[in-house]
Amino acid sequence: MANEQQADFWSGPGGQSWVDNQTQMDTMLQPLGDSALELLNLKNAKHVMDIGCGTGTTTINIAQKLSAGGSVTGADLSEPMIEFARQRLLDEGISDVEFVACDLQEDELQPEIYDAAFSRFGVMFFDQSVKGFANIRSAMKPNSPIAFVCWQSPSHNLWHSAAMAVAKEFIEMPAVQDPRAPGPFAFADPDYVNSILVDAEFKRVSLTPHEQEVELFSGQTVRAAAENFARINPVIGSYISSVDVSAAATFFDALADTLSSYHKDNALRFPSATWLVTATA
Repeated sequence: MANEQQADFWSGPGGQSWVDNQTQMDTMLQPLGDSALELLNLKNAKHVMDIGCGTGTTTINIAQKLSAGGSVTGADLSEPMIEFARQRLLDEGISDVEFVACDLQEDELQPEIYDAAFSRFGVMFFDQSVKGFANIRSAMKPNSPIAFVCWQSPSHNLWHSAAMAVAKEFIEMPAVQDPRAPGPFAFADPDYVNSILVDAEFKRVSLTPHEQEVELFSGQTVRAAAENFARINPVIGSYISSVDVSAAATFFDALADTLSSYHKDNALRFPSATWLVTATA
């Protein structure tokens, strides 16, 4: 089954951890997503696709920017995140948004129904990226725009690399790791991202570097932040799920010790580096 590993994580404990930390994750990621969203012309958009919409914040934000009669469809592989997002619509009385649990790489999409598409860190998890983007493009109207934000290399994103340095002391990592394997940093290489979009028959591809400080787990002690931080990482989260409480606590303590130097004003604060990507279907 294509994307099976991703489906297991995002519809399992990983997706649930993101639901549990929804507010914290939005605090970290929203400023970066907004930078990409500003590049998307929604002036005449009637139906927008939000790729990898997670718990729905980006989808709802897009809906608020549309003219009367516009609508947004948020799609994600994660059942618990989509379930949470749907409950938000009920709680907030929102009618111009729908959420769909699906695999945008594999599932057949209705052709040419979207006149814009967006993603905040939701496009790096396909195990066949060209196929995934070609499928997305098929659902977009000709010449409609897409904009997304994705991470640059781990070395430029200490929120990840600092934690993984600790993880390597506890977790046996593959000797050689494919930097383009599905995961947060699969799109670190701009030439690779460009080639995927071109092969998926997108036009006018553009990547712009973007650097910004991010804030994570505000209002939490560094130990609590370390535990939540560990659970939202696919590799570390799998390890935590596989060991006993004592071993997990030992790991959390070690991670908290490393993260303490980034814990300022009652939050973890890190530099970040992303790509803001635009193209046309």
